[in-house]
Amino acid sequence: MRRFFLASIPTTPNFELPEEESKHIVRVLRMQEGDSFLLLDGKGLLLTVKIVAAHPKRCGVEVVERLQKERPLTGFHLAIAPTKNLDRMEWLVEKIVEIGATKLSFIHGDHSERVNLKLDRLERVAISAMKQAQHDFLLEMEPLMSVSAFIESHPNGRIAHCMDTPKVSIAESTVNGPVLIGPEGDFSAKEVELALKHGYEAIHLGTSRLRTETAGLVATVLAIHK
Repeated sequence: MRRFFLASIPTTPNFELPEEESKHIVRVLRMQEGDSFLLLDGKGLLLTVKIVAAHPKRCGVEVVERLQKERPLTGFHLAIAPTKNLDRMEWLVEKIVEIGATKLSFIHGDHSERVNLKLDRLERVAISAMKQAQHDFLLEMEPLMSVSAFIESHPNGRIAHCMDTPKVSIAESTVNGPVLIGPEGDFSAKEVELALKHGYEAIHLGTSRLRTETAGLVATVLAIHK
């Protein structure tokens, strides 16, 4: 059954959809009165609805079934320094949502390429990937913050860096907190030291030197499937 996203779903048994969704459903997909689909809010609410008025600007639906799911207590949290090219971050968001990441934070540090970031485009990508992967919960995204602020507010995690110091693989790691991925220029020694002081464990992602978005994807796969 097709899935559609609506951030704020009415509690009434009948309601009209916004114009953008109505146009997509009626004009693009050519759905008609009597057709059913799923409507979700990304916070665990799933509605099975039936079209009662196939209007391209205000499609009317009737709720057939309403189900509220609870967000799982466990999940995977990735914190990454965004690249200068935003397309690479859009690609990363799409893939980690499909794989099952639950939270994404953006960080900037001493060697960062990008110190400003708007989440609008990335949120749209996350919504599309959520529907494609048939997940019930939308990826949580935290706005850009400094590496130091993130570490202090999220102690006890894992930090992947390229310095020649002792590290363990994610499979060997005994910590289950967020995974930090730095910019192309890596974390500074000061940032790594701060992380270790706050209960972080230094990890590696294999023997290859990875690009930022590739490292984020690899970390997500290894952590979720360890």
